[in-house]
Amino acid sequence: MQIAMIGLGRMGANMAQRLMRGGHPVVGFDPADAANATFITVSPVINHPNRLQVTVGRNAPIFLMELFGFKPYVVKRTAIATYLPPISLGEPGSQMGGSLGEMGRTRSFFLRTEGWATDRGEGDAFTPNPLGGAFGPSDDVHRISVVSGTLTSNPLVSDRGGYEYRITVPAGGPGRMVQVYNAAFSPDGNGGSANYCDNNNVNSWARTCSSGGNNWYHENDGSAFNINAASNYSTMRYSLYRVDNPFIRNSDVLLSQLTVYPIDARRWNQGSNQYLIMGGPRRGQTVTQQYLGSSPSNMLIYHNWIDVATYMGAQDNGLVSLQQTGALGTYYRGGGLVAGTYRLRVDNLDNMGTTFTGSTALGHKGYAVRALNGDLSSCATCEVAGWDEICFFTPFESGSGGSFTMSLFQLPPDYAGLTVNIDIFDVGDVGSSNGYVKINILDPSGAVARSPKGINIYDLGARRSNLGARNYTVLAGAPGNTNASFVAEDTTSGQSTDNRWIHVELPIPDTYNPPPGQYWWSMQYLTGPGTVATDTVTVAVGLKGGPVHLVP
Repeated sequence: MQIAMIGLGRMGANMAQRLMRGGHPVVGFDPADAANATFITVSPVINHPNRLQVTVGRNAPIFLMELFGFKPYVVKRTAIATYLPPISLGEPGSQMGGSLGEMGRTRSFFLRTEGWATDRGEGDAFTPNPLGGAFGPSDDVHRISVVSGTLTSNPLVSDRGGYEYRITVPAGGPGRMVQVYNAAFSPDGNGGSANYCDNNNVNSWARTCSSGGNNWYHENDGSAFNINAASNYSTMRYSLYRVDNPFIRNSDVLLSQLTVYPIDARRWNQGSNQYLIMGGPRRGQTVTQQYLGSSPSNMLIYHNWIDVATYMGAQDNGLVSLQQTGALGTYYRGGGLVAGTYRLRVDNLDNMGTTFTGSTALGHKGYAVRALNGDLSSCATCEVAGWDEICFFTPFESGSGGSFTMSLFQLPPDYAGLTVNIDIFDVGDVGSSNGYVKINILDPSGAVARSPKGINIYDLGARRSNLGARNYTVLAGAPGNTNASFVAEDTTSGQSTDNRWIHVELPIPDTYNPPPGQYWWSMQYLTGPGTVATDTVTVAVGLKGGPVHLVP
């Protein structure tokens, strides 16, 4: 009797039984054999939410032996299948990316996505036109997309996908909400003319601001973004889904879709008509910032937080279009989302919100995502993580020690003995004071990740698919190389990872078992002392091999 298992993770036992019986994973065993008391028992494994135990058995007939007093006996087999918990990208906790008031103080990067007409060489490997720019063509595409085969086509979102975030809402407590910071594409100047502060107080001196330096949102990067170039601006769309199956994205249920048109915010410090609408049905009109007491009562889509499922922007002069589905009421109750897993998707459109492939859409969008309680208090047990890939902008300053470190991905102990692939695009655009930038992957202890098995590091060039085609340059090869480390820039030797994918194959030790909650790996920049950087980077992390397997 053989048992073939599938990993079902946190699916309930009832669903598991239906899959076991209807999906035919039990090989050579008939669950309808009532004459021999066939049974199938499905149960979770205590303290292992990503494991499922299945026992199948039957009464074995003994034929003539019954004449001698023997009775039928039970023959059964048990197997446990596991699927690997997803790898979380970004940083620990319930928020991804920093608001302006946090930048340079408690957080070191904000999230980024770029318009279709932006050159991929500016850091976003997936969203811009793969055929355009000086560093195309490329076949890179978001993993959750129609093009990659994980979704069916929907005209309301791009076939090539967008950046995705997995939001985990725990049971118990009040309802939760998913918020986006700076939802509108809103360039507001460069350097000294930019707005370094949150839009959170009528008094400019009382606003929460970044630490200064390079810590503004850099949405002017790459273009003048002036009133005569409205087509360069990007409309943003935020789609919120409920996730009930950890494997199948097509089964996700759309709850809401928020579309936010762009503004020119360079008059952010004026007394009226601060925002000029650059797209959508009210293009060319203005919006005046209003306050109720000391707090803003409109335009929370600029340097403030909004709930993507409910914000309607009633006083934002048509900048916001919110569509809610009938399913929202099932999952949004008591002022927030009920327990479970959700997916937030971010798409770029042209300034009029009509196409995902606008030939002049150059928006360099900066934003952040968080989950919190419906009463706006922090949710310590909520989790927000990048799904498959992230793109971020870090305006770091290396300090006197010449190094800067940021969290990158979370790896649970289930990955012990397996190999993780880390793909990093366009890292090291820092203009280092000594022309040298080195990138280290650090393990949870803070040490450079090492493996006695050896670590392969490849330069894949402009496309990730060069790995499968074996069209790459070996920067360091196993077994001789044991460190997860590579040079991103060295002006003396000509070494550069500019506009290129670097692929790191990192074997995780068989003994990997850090303390609970200490699963985060980091990326470290080593540069010249006092280096000030503005680096847009795309990162994708995944398992080398299949995520579902039988437990020995």
